[in-house]
Amino acid sequence: METVTGQRITDRALSDWLWFSGVATAATVVMILANPVGGFAGAALAAAIVVALAPVYWFLARPSLAGLRSDSPRAWAYVAIAIVAYLIALGLNDWTNVALFVLSPQFFLLLRPWFAGAAIVVLNAGGLLVRVGLGQVGPADLAELIGWTVLIIAVSIYFSNRMTTVTQQSEARAALIEQLREQQTEIATLSGQQGAAAERERIAREMHDTLAQGFTSIVTLGHAVQGELSSDPEAARRHVELITETAQENLQESRRIIAAMTPGRLSEGSLAQAVERVTRRFADETGVDARFSSTGTPLPAPPTAEVVVLRVAQEALANVRKHAAAAHVHVVLEYGDGGVAGEGDDRGAGIALTVSDDGRGFDGDAPRDGYGIDGMASRVREVGGVFELDAHPGAGTTVRVTLPVKEEQS
Repeated sequence: METVTGQRITDRALSDWLWFSGVATAATVVMILANPVGGFAGAALAAAIVVALAPVYWFLARPSLAGLRSDSPRAWAYVAIAIVAYLIALGLNDWTNVALFVLSPQFFLLLRPWFAGAAIVVLNAGGLLVRVGLGQVGPADLAELIGWTVLIIAVSIYFSNRMTTVTQQSEARAALIEQLREQQTEIATLSGQQGAAAERERIAREMHDTLAQGFTSIVTLGHAVQGELSSDPEAARRHVELITETAQENLQESRRIIAAMTPGRLSEGSLAQAVERVTRRFADETGVDARFSSTGTPLPAPPTAEVVVLRVAQEALANVRKHAAAAHVHVVLEYGDGGVAGEGDDRGAGIALTVSDDGRGFDGDAPRDGYGIDGMASRVREVGGVFELDAHPGAGTTVRVTLPVKEEQS
Protein backbone atom coordinates (compact mmCIF):
# COMPACT_ATOMS: atom_id res chain seq x y z
CA MET A 1 0.00 0.00 0.00
CA GLU A 2 1.35 3.41 -0.89
CA THR A 3 1.92 5.78 2.00
CA VAL A 4 2.10 9.52 2.03
CA THR A 5 4.91 10.98 4.11
CA GLY A 6 4.64 14.52 5.38
CA GLN A 7 1.34 15.20 3.58
CA ARG A 8 -0.61 18.10 5.04
CA ILE A 9 -4.35 17.91 5.28
CA THR A 10 -7.09 20.35 6.23
CA ASP A 11 -9.40 19.98 9.22
CA ARG A 12 -12.34 20.16 6.85
CA ALA A 13 -11.10 17.07 5.01
CA LEU A 14 -11.14 15.15 8.32
CA SER A 15 -14.30 16.69 9.73
CA ASP A 16 -16.12 13.33 9.85
CA TRP A 17 -13.23 11.73 11.75
CA LEU A 18 -13.01 14.66 14.19
CA TRP A 19 -16.72 14.33 14.97
CA PHE A 20 -16.31 10.58 15.48
CA SER A 21 -13.32 11.17 17.78
CA GLY A 22 -15.29 13.61 19.92
CA VAL A 23 -18.35 11.34 20.15
CA ALA A 24 -16.22 8.25 20.92
CA THR A 25 -14.36 10.17 23.66
CA ALA A 26 -17.67 11.24 25.22
CA ALA A 27 -18.97 7.66 25.04
CA THR A 28 -15.80 6.38 26.75
CA VAL A 29 -16.22 8.88 29.59
CA VAL A 30 -19.87 7.90 30.08
CA MET A 31 -19.02 4.17 30.20
CA ILE A 32 -16.17 4.76 32.68
CA LEU A 33 -18.40 6.78 35.00
CA ALA A 34 -21.26 4.31 34.64
CA ASN A 35 -18.98 1.47 35.76
CA PRO A 36 -16.88 2.82 38.67
CA VAL A 37 -14.92 -0.39 39.22
CA GLY A 38 -12.56 0.17 42.15
CA GLY A 39 -14.36 3.28 43.31
CA PHE A 40 -15.88 6.42 41.87
CA ALA A 41 -12.81 8.54 42.55
CA GLY A 42 -10.66 6.29 40.36
CA ALA A 43 -13.32 6.26 37.65
CA ALA A 44 -13.58 10.07 37.73
CA LEU A 45 -9.80 10.44 37.45
CA ALA A 46 -9.70 7.95 34.56
CA ALA A 47 -12.48 9.86 32.80
CA ALA A 48 -10.63 13.14 33.36
CA ILE A 49 -7.49 11.69 31.78
CA VAL A 50 -9.45 10.52 28.73
CA VAL A 51 -11.07 13.95 28.39
CA ALA A 52 -7.69 15.68 28.76
CA LEU A 53 -6.32 13.75 25.75
CA ALA A 54 -8.84 15.47 23.45
CA PRO A 55 -7.39 19.02 23.71
CA VAL A 56 -3.85 17.61 23.64
CA TYR A 57 -4.66 15.92 20.35
CA TRP A 58 -6.38 19.02 18.96
CA PHE A 59 -3.67 21.53 19.82
CA LEU A 60 -0.63 19.30 19.42
CA ALA A 61 -1.13 16.57 16.87
CA ARG A 62 -4.21 16.72 14.70
CA PRO A 63 -3.14 16.02 11.08
CA SER A 64 -3.53 19.63 9.97
CA LEU A 65 -0.70 20.43 12.44
CA ALA A 66 1.34 17.24 12.62
CA GLY A 67 0.86 16.03 9.05
CA LEU A 68 -0.87 12.95 7.67
CA ARG A 69 1.20 9.81 8.42
CA SER A 70 4.23 12.07 8.67
CA ASP A 71 6.03 10.59 11.72
CA SER A 72 6.58 14.20 12.80
CA PRO A 73 7.91 15.14 16.28
CA ARG A 74 4.41 16.38 17.14
CA ALA A 75 2.97 13.01 16.16
CA TRP A 76 5.47 11.01 18.20
CA ALA A 77 5.03 13.34 21.19
CA TYR A 78 1.27 12.82 21.18
CA VAL A 79 1.61 9.05 20.74
CA ALA A 80 3.91 8.86 23.77
CA ILE A 81 1.59 11.03 25.86
CA ALA A 82 -1.48 9.06 24.78
CA ILE A 83 0.09 5.66 25.60
CA VAL A 84 1.18 6.80 29.07
CA ALA A 85 -2.14 8.49 29.81
CA TYR A 86 -4.11 5.48 28.56
CA LEU A 87 -2.16 3.02 30.72
CA ILE A 88 -2.65 5.19 33.80
CA ALA A 89 -6.38 5.54 33.17
CA LEU A 90 -6.69 1.80 32.44
CA GLY A 91 -5.05 1.08 35.78
CA LEU A 92 -7.78 3.16 37.42
CA ASN A 93 -10.73 1.72 35.48
CA ASP A 94 -10.98 -1.25 33.06
CA TRP A 95 -13.57 0.53 30.90
CA THR A 96 -10.86 2.90 29.71
CA ASN A 97 -10.11 0.30 27.00
CA VAL A 98 -13.08 1.73 25.08
CA ALA A 99 -10.74 4.62 24.30
CA LEU A 100 -8.95 2.29 21.88
CA PHE A 101 -11.65 3.18 19.35
CA VAL A 102 -10.24 6.72 19.46
CA LEU A 103 -6.51 6.14 19.92
CA SER A 104 -5.97 3.43 17.29
CA PRO A 105 -7.24 5.52 14.32
CA GLN A 106 -5.34 8.52 15.68
CA PHE A 107 -2.06 6.60 15.60
CA PHE A 108 -2.66 5.54 12.00
CA LEU A 109 -3.44 9.11 11.01
CA LEU A 110 -0.21 10.41 12.54
CA LEU A 111 2.28 7.61 11.80
CA ARG A 112 3.13 5.41 8.87
CA PRO A 113 1.54 1.92 9.01
CA TRP A 114 4.46 0.00 10.50
CA PHE A 115 5.05 2.56 13.25
CA ALA A 116 1.33 2.93 13.94
CA GLY A 117 0.96 -0.86 14.21
CA ALA A 118 3.89 -1.03 16.62
CA ALA A 119 2.36 1.77 18.74
CA ILE A 120 -0.95 -0.12 18.91
CA VAL A 121 0.87 -3.30 19.99
CA VAL A 122 2.63 -1.33 22.75
CA LEU A 123 -0.68 0.24 23.76
CA ASN A 124 -2.53 -3.08 24.09
CA ALA A 125 0.38 -5.13 25.43
CA GLY A 126 1.06 -2.38 27.96
CA GLY A 127 -2.56 -2.54 29.07
CA LEU A 128 -2.25 -6.29 29.56
CA LEU A 129 0.89 -5.84 31.67
CA VAL A 130 -0.77 -3.10 33.76
CA ARG A 131 -3.74 -5.30 34.56
CA VAL A 132 -1.52 -8.27 35.36
CA GLY A 133 0.76 -6.08 37.49
CA LEU A 134 -2.20 -4.73 39.47
CA GLY A 135 -3.43 -8.24 40.12
CA GLN A 136 -6.63 -7.67 38.17
CA VAL A 137 -6.08 -10.85 36.14
CA GLY A 138 -5.67 -14.29 37.67
CA PRO A 139 -3.50 -17.03 36.15
CA ALA A 140 -6.62 -18.85 34.93
CA ASP A 141 -7.77 -15.83 32.96
CA LEU A 142 -4.36 -14.83 31.59
CA ALA A 143 -4.52 -17.00 28.46
CA GLU A 144 -8.00 -15.74 27.61
CA LEU A 145 -6.92 -12.14 28.14
CA ILE A 146 -3.86 -12.63 25.91
CA GLY A 147 -6.12 -14.01 23.19
CA TRP A 148 -8.46 -11.05 23.47
CA THR A 149 -5.51 -8.66 23.41
CA VAL A 150 -4.13 -10.22 20.23
CA LEU A 151 -7.60 -10.07 18.64
CA ILE A 152 -8.05 -6.44 19.67
CA ILE A 153 -4.63 -5.58 18.24
CA ALA A 154 -5.45 -7.27 14.93
CA VAL A 155 -8.88 -5.66 14.68
CA SER A 156 -7.53 -2.23 15.69
CA ILE A 157 -4.74 -2.37 13.13
CA TYR A 158 -7.01 -3.57 10.34
CA PHE A 159 -9.93 -1.19 10.82
CA SER A 160 -7.78 1.79 11.79
CA ASN A 161 -5.65 1.29 8.70
CA ARG A 162 -8.73 0.98 6.50
CA MET A 163 -10.25 4.10 8.05
CA THR A 164 -7.15 6.21 7.45
CA THR A 165 -6.71 4.78 3.95
CA VAL A 166 -10.24 5.87 3.06
CA THR A 167 -9.47 9.29 4.51
CA GLN A 168 -6.32 9.52 2.44
CA GLN A 169 -8.19 8.48 -0.71
CA SER A 170 -10.87 11.06 -0.01
CA GLU A 171 -8.22 13.76 0.26
CA ALA A 172 -6.63 12.55 -2.98
CA ARG A 173 -10.02 12.71 -4.70
CA ALA A 174 -10.54 16.21 -3.34
CA ALA A 175 -7.16 17.24 -4.73
CA LEU A 176 -8.06 15.66 -8.08
CA ILE A 177 -11.38 17.49 -8.17
CA GLU A 178 -9.59 20.76 -7.49
CA GLN A 179 -7.11 19.97 -10.24
CA LEU A 180 -9.98 19.25 -12.63
CA ARG A 181 -11.59 22.55 -11.72
CA GLU A 182 -8.34 24.36 -12.46
CA GLN A 183 -8.07 22.54 -15.78
CA GLN A 184 -11.66 23.46 -16.62
CA THR A 185 -10.86 27.08 -15.86
CA GLU A 186 -7.79 26.86 -18.09
CA ILE A 187 -9.81 25.22 -20.86
CA ALA A 188 -12.44 27.94 -20.58
CA THR A 189 -9.69 30.57 -20.86
CA LEU A 190 -8.20 28.89 -23.91
CA SER A 191 -11.65 28.54 -25.47
CA GLY A 192 -12.22 32.23 -24.93
CA GLN A 193 -8.88 33.04 -26.55
CA GLN A 194 -9.68 30.77 -29.47
CA GLY A 195 -13.07 32.41 -29.84
CA ALA A 196 -11.44 35.83 -29.80
CA ALA A 197 -8.96 34.72 -32.46
CA ALA A 198 -11.79 33.35 -34.59
CA GLU A 199 -13.69 36.62 -34.17
CA ARG A 200 -10.62 38.61 -35.22
CA GLU A 201 -10.27 36.40 -38.28
CA ARG A 202 -13.96 36.87 -39.10
CA ILE A 203 -13.70 40.65 -38.80
CA ALA A 204 -10.53 40.69 -40.93
CA ARG A 205 -12.31 38.65 -43.56
CA GLU A 206 -15.34 40.95 -43.44
CA MET A 207 -13.12 43.99 -43.88
CA HIS A 208 -11.27 42.36 -46.77
CA ASP A 209 -14.47 41.35 -48.52
CA THR A 210 -16.28 44.67 -48.02
CA LEU A 211 -14.31 47.73 -46.92
CA ALA A 212 -11.13 46.93 -48.84
CA GLN A 213 -13.08 46.30 -52.04
CA GLY A 214 -15.08 49.47 -51.54
CA PHE A 215 -11.96 51.55 -51.09
CA THR A 216 -10.45 49.92 -54.18
CA SER A 217 -13.51 51.00 -56.15
CA ILE A 218 -13.25 54.53 -54.80
CA VAL A 219 -9.57 54.76 -55.78
CA THR A 220 -10.27 53.38 -59.26
CA LEU A 221 -13.16 55.74 -59.80
CA GLY A 222 -11.12 58.65 -58.45
CA HIS A 223 -8.43 58.02 -61.06
CA ALA A 224 -11.07 57.85 -63.76
CA VAL A 225 -12.58 61.16 -62.63
CA GLN A 226 -9.19 62.89 -62.84
CA GLY A 227 -8.97 62.04 -66.52
CA GLU A 228 -12.60 62.91 -67.26
CA LEU A 229 -12.99 66.30 -65.55
CA SER A 230 -12.03 68.22 -68.68
CA SER A 231 -12.75 65.73 -71.45
CA ASP A 232 -16.05 64.18 -70.28
CA PRO A 233 -17.66 66.09 -67.38
CA GLU A 234 -20.83 63.99 -67.57
CA ALA A 235 -18.90 60.73 -67.09
CA ALA A 236 -16.91 62.39 -64.30
CA ARG A 237 -20.17 63.41 -62.56
CA ARG A 238 -21.51 59.86 -62.86
CA HIS A 239 -18.31 58.44 -61.40
CA VAL A 240 -18.37 60.97 -58.53
CA GLU A 241 -21.88 59.80 -57.74
CA LEU A 242 -20.60 56.21 -57.68
CA ILE A 243 -17.76 57.28 -55.37
CA THR A 244 -20.25 58.88 -52.99
CA GLU A 245 -22.54 55.85 -53.08
CA THR A 246 -19.63 53.45 -52.51
CA ALA A 247 -18.33 55.55 -49.60
CA GLN A 248 -21.79 55.54 -48.00
CA GLU A 249 -22.02 51.79 -48.36
CA ASN A 250 -18.56 51.39 -46.85
CA LEU A 251 -19.65 53.51 -43.92
CA GLN A 252 -22.71 51.31 -43.44
CA GLU A 253 -20.57 48.18 -43.68
CA SER A 254 -18.12 49.48 -41.08
CA ARG A 255 -20.98 50.20 -38.69
CA ARG A 256 -22.43 46.75 -39.35
CA ILE A 257 -19.11 45.04 -38.65
CA ILE A 258 -18.83 46.88 -35.36
CA ALA A 259 -22.38 45.97 -34.40
CA ALA A 260 -22.05 42.42 -35.84
CA MET A 261 -25.37 42.78 -37.64
CA THR A 262 -26.70 41.31 -40.88
CA PRO A 263 -24.97 42.77 -43.98
CA GLY A 264 -26.44 46.08 -45.03
CA ARG A 265 -27.18 44.95 -48.59
CA LEU A 266 -29.16 41.96 -47.35
CA SER A 267 -31.16 44.01 -44.88
CA GLU A 268 -32.47 46.04 -47.81
CA GLY A 269 -33.84 43.15 -49.86
CA SER A 270 -33.44 39.55 -50.94
CA LEU A 271 -30.20 37.73 -51.62
CA ALA A 272 -30.85 37.79 -55.36
CA GLN A 273 -31.38 41.56 -55.28
CA ALA A 274 -28.17 42.05 -53.28
CA VAL A 275 -26.08 39.95 -55.68
CA GLU A 276 -27.67 41.70 -58.65
CA ARG A 277 -26.77 45.13 -57.18
CA VAL A 278 -23.17 44.00 -56.65
CA THR A 279 -22.98 42.77 -60.25
CA ARG A 280 -24.51 45.96 -61.61
CA ARG A 281 -22.13 48.09 -59.56
CA PHE A 282 -19.20 46.08 -60.89
CA ALA A 283 -20.35 46.68 -64.47
CA ASP A 284 -20.82 50.43 -63.86
CA GLU A 285 -17.38 50.82 -62.29
CA THR A 286 -15.36 48.69 -64.72
CA GLY A 287 -17.27 48.89 -68.01
CA VAL A 288 -17.13 45.08 -68.23
CA ASP A 289 -20.20 43.32 -69.65
CA ALA A 290 -21.38 41.77 -66.36
CA ARG A 291 -24.73 39.97 -66.36
CA PHE A 292 -26.71 38.49 -63.51
CA SER A 293 -29.35 35.77 -63.66
CA SER A 294 -31.26 33.79 -61.07
CA THR A 295 -32.98 30.42 -61.45
CA GLY A 296 -35.28 28.40 -59.24
CA THR A 297 -37.64 29.39 -56.47
CA PRO A 298 -35.97 31.37 -53.67
CA LEU A 299 -35.61 29.32 -50.47
CA PRO A 300 -35.66 30.58 -46.90
CA ALA A 301 -31.97 30.34 -45.99
CA PRO A 302 -30.06 31.07 -42.78
CA PRO A 303 -28.56 34.57 -42.67
CA THR A 304 -25.06 33.06 -42.38
CA ALA A 305 -25.51 31.19 -45.68
CA GLU A 306 -26.79 34.27 -47.49
CA VAL A 307 -23.86 36.33 -46.16
CA VAL A 308 -21.42 33.73 -47.51
CA VAL A 309 -23.04 33.82 -50.97
CA LEU A 310 -22.92 37.61 -51.07
CA ARG A 311 -19.30 37.76 -49.88
CA VAL A 312 -18.20 35.16 -52.44
CA ALA A 313 -19.88 37.17 -55.21
CA GLN A 314 -18.11 40.33 -54.05
CA GLU A 315 -14.70 38.68 -53.76
CA ALA A 316 -14.98 36.83 -57.07
CA LEU A 317 -15.87 40.05 -58.89
CA ALA A 318 -13.06 41.87 -57.09
CA ASN A 319 -10.63 39.24 -58.38
CA VAL A 320 -11.99 39.70 -61.90
CA ARG A 321 -11.44 43.45 -61.59
CA LYS A 322 -7.85 43.09 -60.32
CA HIS A 323 -6.54 40.13 -62.30
CA ALA A 324 -8.73 38.80 -65.09
CA ALA A 325 -8.83 41.57 -67.74
CA ALA A 326 -12.13 39.98 -68.79
CA ALA A 327 -14.61 41.31 -71.34
CA HIS A 328 -17.60 39.33 -70.08
CA VAL A 329 -18.69 38.10 -66.64
CA HIS A 330 -21.72 36.00 -65.82
CA VAL A 331 -23.07 35.69 -62.28
CA VAL A 332 -25.69 32.99 -61.72
CA LEU A 333 -27.64 32.39 -58.51
CA GLU A 334 -29.45 29.05 -58.36
CA TYR A 335 -32.03 27.80 -55.90
CA GLY A 336 -32.51 24.05 -56.02
CA ASP A 337 -34.60 21.37 -54.34
CA GLY A 338 -32.75 18.08 -54.62
CA GLY A 339 -30.25 19.37 -57.14
CA VAL A 340 -27.72 21.23 -55.02
CA ALA A 341 -25.01 19.19 -53.34
CA GLY A 342 -23.79 19.95 -49.87
CA GLU A 343 -20.73 18.63 -48.05
CA GLY A 344 -20.47 14.88 -48.45
CA ASP A 345 -22.32 15.26 -51.77
CA ASP A 346 -25.70 14.76 -50.09
CA ARG A 347 -28.35 16.16 -52.40
CA GLY A 348 -30.91 18.48 -50.90
CA ALA A 349 -32.40 21.96 -50.95
CA GLY A 350 -29.75 24.60 -51.28
CA ILE A 351 -28.21 27.61 -52.97
CA ALA A 352 -25.51 27.69 -55.64
CA LEU A 353 -23.56 30.67 -56.92
CA THR A 354 -21.44 30.64 -60.07
CA VAL A 355 -19.19 33.51 -61.19
CA SER A 356 -17.47 32.93 -64.51
CA ASP A 357 -15.36 35.21 -66.71
CA ASP A 358 -13.54 35.01 -70.05
CA GLY A 359 -10.36 36.64 -68.77
CA ARG A 360 -6.73 35.58 -68.82
CA GLY A 361 -7.23 32.85 -66.19
CA PHE A 362 -4.46 31.29 -64.11
CA ASP A 363 -3.20 27.97 -62.81
CA GLY A 364 -5.70 27.06 -60.12
CA ASP A 365 -3.42 24.39 -58.65
CA ALA A 366 -0.42 26.67 -58.23
CA PRO A 367 0.48 28.11 -54.78
CA ARG A 368 -1.24 31.43 -54.05
CA ASP A 369 -0.04 34.45 -52.13
CA GLY A 370 -3.37 36.28 -51.98
CA TYR A 371 -6.09 35.96 -49.37
CA GLY A 372 -9.19 36.15 -51.54
CA ILE A 373 -9.64 32.61 -52.90
CA ASP A 374 -8.61 30.90 -49.68
CA GLY A 375 -10.87 33.25 -47.74
CA MET A 376 -13.83 32.35 -49.96
CA ALA A 377 -13.14 28.64 -49.56
CA SER A 378 -12.86 29.00 -45.78
CA ARG A 379 -16.15 30.87 -45.56
CA VAL A 380 -17.95 28.22 -47.59
CA ARG A 381 -16.56 25.32 -45.56
CA GLU A 382 -17.58 26.97 -42.29
CA VAL A 383 -21.25 26.72 -43.27
CA GLY A 384 -20.96 23.18 -44.62
CA GLY A 385 -20.79 24.09 -48.30
CA VAL A 386 -18.56 23.13 -51.20
CA PHE A 387 -16.15 25.51 -52.94
CA GLU A 388 -15.01 24.79 -56.51
CA LEU A 389 -12.46 26.65 -58.57
CA ASP A 390 -11.99 26.03 -62.29
CA ALA A 391 -9.12 28.15 -63.63
CA HIS A 392 -6.63 27.63 -66.44
CA PRO A 393 -4.22 30.07 -68.11
CA GLY A 394 -5.90 31.72 -71.09
CA ALA A 395 -9.22 29.98 -70.49
CA GLY A 396 -10.95 32.22 -67.96
CA THR A 397 -12.01 31.43 -64.40
CA THR A 398 -15.11 29.95 -62.83
CA VAL A 399 -15.89 30.05 -59.13
CA ARG A 400 -18.81 27.96 -57.89
CA VAL A 401 -20.11 27.45 -54.37
CA THR A 402 -22.96 25.24 -53.22
CA LEU A 403 -24.56 25.67 -49.84
CA PRO A 404 -27.12 23.19 -48.49
CA VAL A 405 -30.03 24.76 -46.65
CA LYS A 406 -30.64 22.71 -43.49
CA GLU A 407 -32.78 23.23 -40.44
CA GLU A 408 -29.83 23.03 -38.04
CA GLN A 409 -28.24 26.07 -39.69
CA SER A 410 -31.17 28.29 -38.97
